[in-house]
Amino acid sequence: MTAVSEKPDTATGSDGIDPSIDIIKAEITRNALQSAAVEMNTTLVRSAYNPLIFDVKDFGVGVMGANGDLWADAPGLPVFTGVLPASVKSGLQWWGRDRIHDGDVFVVNSPYLNGTHISDTAVYMPVFFEGELVAFTGSMAHWADVSGMSPGGWTVNSTEIYQEGIAFTHQRLMIRGEENPDMFDLIENNMRVPHVVMGDLRAQIATARTGAERVVALCRRYGAAEVTTLMEYVIANTERALRRELAAMPDTTMKSAFTFDFSGVDRDEVPEVHVTTTVKGDRVQVSFEGTTKQSSGPINAGAEATKATIAEVLKGVLDPLGTANQAHLELADIVWPDRPTMVNPAKPAPCDSYGYLMTGVIETMQLAFADVAPQRVRAGGYQMVSTYVMSTTGDTESAYVFAEPVQGGHGAFPGKDGACMMFVTDGDCSNTPVEVLEMRFPVRCNQFSLRTEASGAGQFRGGAGVFRDMHVLQADSMVKTASESSKDPISRGVRGGVTAKPTHVELIHPDGTVEKVAERIVDRPVPVGSVLRQATGGGGGYGNPVDRDPQRVADDVRDERVTLADASEIYKVVLTAGSLPGIWDVDLAATTALRAAV
Repeated sequence: MTAVSEKPDTATGSDGIDPSIDIIKAEITRNALQSAAVEMNTTLVRSAYNPLIFDVKDFGVGVMGANGDLWADAPGLPVFTGVLPASVKSGLQWWGRDRIHDGDVFVVNSPYLNGTHISDTAVYMPVFFEGELVAFTGSMAHWADVSGMSPGGWTVNSTEIYQEGIAFTHQRLMIRGEENPDMFDLIENNMRVPHVVMGDLRAQIATARTGAERVVALCRRYGAAEVTTLMEYVIANTERALRRELAAMPDTTMKSAFTFDFSGVDRDEVPEVHVTTTVKGDRVQVSFEGTTKQSSGPINAGAEATKATIAEVLKGVLDPLGTANQAHLELADIVWPDRPTMVNPAKPAPCDSYGYLMTGVIETMQLAFADVAPQRVRAGGYQMVSTYVMSTTGDTESAYVFAEPVQGGHGAFPGKDGACMMFVTDGDCSNTPVEVLEMRFPVRCNQFSLRTEASGAGQFRGGAGVFRDMHVLQADSMVKTASESSKDPISRGVRGGVTAKPTHVELIHPDGTVEKVAERIVDRPVPVGSVLRQATGGGGGYGNPVDRDPQRVADDVRDERVTLADASEIYKVVLTAGSLPGIWDVDLAATTALRAAV
């Protein structure tokens, strides 16, 4: 598949594009800015203090134009990339261009300004060339702590934003190149693990500076005005290509929805999210009418994060291989409910567990395209889940906060089994390497293995979930889990595929007793020797399991991805023992007869 945003349009003015644009220079500029973003990514990875950033890569970076439009990003969290431009634009509106100076660095994490939750903190700076504002560079990263009611953020039972931590609203960290000591003191003295947070903060500042240096170098080469003009062309060209992809689809209206387990604070409150996607000509409209009102619990998501999620879905369907820019973020015409709801909440609605909503929208909305873009749509993937093990009750030296999103199964594609260790909402996030985990935190990983039974069966099988066991080694520790969609899994099968099993959590007590938890654990104290086991969900299957190649089923049994019983009962394949242990032969005659009877 060709990346649509990388096909220059050679039209000569009828489309409103300046025919004098040098398309070769435009490609050089686009790639130069993309390289700058990749270098920013590397700077943050090599400078950060928290494994959640340097190993898990729970962050995103971006280069934005002087008006805040996205010019370039690097592999990272798509939602973070999507809200960085909104963060900059709200900063421009907050301060006004005339009050933004060379050398300033700003910080913002309010869900009502950048859309996500307070833990996701954006640090950005303006880029000046010859006295003129040219661009902005910055990153958004998940901090180890934000001083809320629950260590490490991702509060699962908050009822208002004030409980979730310190909300920054474009305060200056640097003023004309000099540190603002009041802000640094405020942050350092309000975090449970200040050395980690301050290290990551300075790493984000270094990341922004790296990007700024590369933008200035590009301006020296072409001039600031031409760089801006060339990127305006790139964005306009991308939009035209995206609209051609839309126009090639049949006009249609698609509906999708999913239901939460509960709000997080009220078990009688079972919210629903409804998405109606309409394609007509080269336009796409997305409506959230029918979505539950603003929730009493922290499962709301700011409007900018919702907008970025829609962009992620449309890019995945229309332009999966293209580099992202502002055209992807502005493609959809969004119809917002006329009242505060879970997708456009009003202050002081809690938003700390916003990721469930993001994942649900992505997985169910992309499934809605299965009939109009069958070769570009997969089965549903698992709902996000995170593990926290922490201790903040002792002295500063013994305080720690370990957090990570735990991976699971990806949905199967036409012609391809779903991947393991995938999480679409978190983009390039991975799990903390066991060696890093055990070296930095008083936690031992007893098990990290595939949960094969979680996979959704199908002609193409969904990816497996994982088992990840965290053994607590330090006294005065607590555990917290963030999970959802146990009753209405979003890892749905498509075209006859089977929906995968959802996530569950097991708390194994020191005496060996096992407590199974389907939903969330809230800052629960545990004694030394306790084990927190995450059993994450799998990906949905694609196509009828009876249509799976019998030899692939035999290989699955050999690889312990499918049990012998499931091979017969679900896939309708009869296997006999082969010449070597663990090898299975297909009895074609018996398999044909068994499948014919279905």
